[in-house]
Amino acid sequence: MFEKEERLLAEMKHETEKESMMVPDEALDSAIRSGIRAGERRGKKRYRLRAASSVVIAAAAVLLLTLWGGGSTPGPSPQLAQGPYPPLTGFDIADDITARTANRHGLIQPVNQSKSSGEYTVTVQGVLTGPQRLQVFYTIENHSGRKATVLREKLKQPDTGKELSYASSTGGDPLLEKGKWARQVNFYFEESTPIPETVTLDIAVAPYSTSTVHSSESPNEEVMEMDLKLDLETMRRFTSTVSLNQTIEVQGQTMTFKEAVLSPAGITVKANIPNENSMKVSGLFQPYIESRKDDSAAVQLGNSLTWLPGAQGDMTYFFESDALDHPDTLVLKAGGMHAVDRDDMQIVVDVKQKKVLSSPEDRIQFGDYTKSKDKYTLSLKYEERDFNHGAVSIDSLGFTDGEGKRHVFKEQEGSRSSSESTGVDGYWSTTMYLYLEPEDYPQPLTFDVSSFPGVIEQAIEVPIQ
Repeated sequence: MFEKEERLLAEMKHETEKESMMVPDEALDSAIRSGIRAGERRGKKRYRLRAASSVVIAAAAVLLLTLWGGGSTPGPSPQLAQGPYPPLTGFDIADDITARTANRHGLIQPVNQSKSSGEYTVTVQGVLTGPQRLQVFYTIENHSGRKATVLREKLKQPDTGKELSYASSTGGDPLLEKGKWARQVNFYFEESTPIPETVTLDIAVAPYSTSTVHSSESPNEEVMEMDLKLDLETMRRFTSTVSLNQTIEVQGQTMTFKEAVLSPAGITVKANIPNENSMKVSGLFQPYIESRKDDSAAVQLGNSLTWLPGAQGDMTYFFESDALDHPDTLVLKAGGMHAVDRDDMQIVVDVKQKKVLSSPEDRIQFGDYTKSKDKYTLSLKYEERDFNHGAVSIDSLGFTDGEGKRHVFKEQEGSRSSSESTGVDGYWSTTMYLYLEPEDYPQPLTFDVSSFPGVIEQAIEVPIQ
């Protein structure tokens, strides 16, 4: 599912369940600062997800809520006028509600730029832009006589070459036989990182090998870069903001939904979880948006990715959208809320004894501790008994050694996890990899846990329009 260095989330026990989520092909990604959660409801495509900064595995627990409070009158819906662009062709976007709707309304911006390197040619056919997201549709031609693999897809600033801060998911097989292949990549940005008017897209390809399939770099890689000028003005004309101001509460735990942003590239919902909550709350359980128009059947708009709460409790949900079709109602729904007791939110490890001294519910085990010149890697193992209720995530802000000194994870690496079925009772065995700076740390090491499985289930509804 997500790009090879760091990838987030694990497949669910049953095929129908795992296809409804963002599914990892290798591993599930950690996310920027407080973390990201891959969408809990998806279409049938398989995805890979990556984060561009040092991160922590994010997934969370669930807790029951009841809705109270009013809210303001919904704002205007996006304009229904047709956009300026011809339909994008050559891509299978039938299962992508957002892209299909935007394409029908002429809002996928054509690009048609190509770049070749070695025996590979990348052509960006079009882009779909929103306030905090960018979807790129491109084809790649493999002219060589051997299989190749896509190592990475990056966005950078054209002037400095510095990589932008985002998470991303890709659709399309990263393994390329000889011929021409269609791919797409979704980039998700934090609110503090506005999308520049021009971005540099960097796509790296290399001959397939057992080493490149688990790497984001290769000495034999070919890199194709091109600058993309984005039509942000058209995007803004078809974007509207709906004030929500609704608070939900259960067992003394509260969460406020501030606003929803409806754009051609999807629906973004902004929320806040106050730090005053007695439990560690990390968001909604199985959220989606239900869209209804006339007497037609309801359409479920899946949650593709979530920025988990930051230091001030702010979080962002990304959903699919058919808002350009002007549905009569859009209602945010969920099956409950993720939350756990704060007392359970630490893992204490003695790497010299090769032992986990304490962890939530004593369910995390020591894996390995390896050292190299560049980094020390601590691996911890965890058995997902009910992945539907969330997964373990480690706080990306750092850890504390045995003398009380704080440390940060190795820059640009942070942590990642990979999951595989144990074949026993449908459980998933998850390995968390924590990348530390090379240093002789006083023992034991204490890691804060951002989320841990815990669910209170109850139907939640927040009207958007």
